[in-house]
Amino acid sequence: MKVIVVLTLLALNAPADECRVLIDGAGCGTRQLAIRKILEKMPGVEEVTILPRGEAPAANQRYFIVRSKAGSPTREEVVKALGRRARHYRILSVTSVTEP
Repeated sequence: MKVIVVLTLLALNAPADECRVLIDGAGCGTRQLAIRKILEKMPGVEEVTILPRGEAPAANQRYFIVRSKAGSPTREEVVKALGRRARHYRILSVTSVTEP
């Protein structure tokens, strides 16, 4: 019984993985919020942060920091989460930023 409690506590305190998702076509604030809501609905995602315009290579691009307990999502998982909206937003990169 004690082992189960300890393992449960360890799982609750497990560090989350973070990744940077660079999306083209997300220059508008409304689009950024829509993308953030979609990414937040992905399994295991705890938080999505939108980085300022200066961080991205172009004005119409934004970096989204996705923090997830289920591991960093792949590019394919992000495209799948965006669904039909994926034709409007190009996923340029998905890069893990979690230190080993």
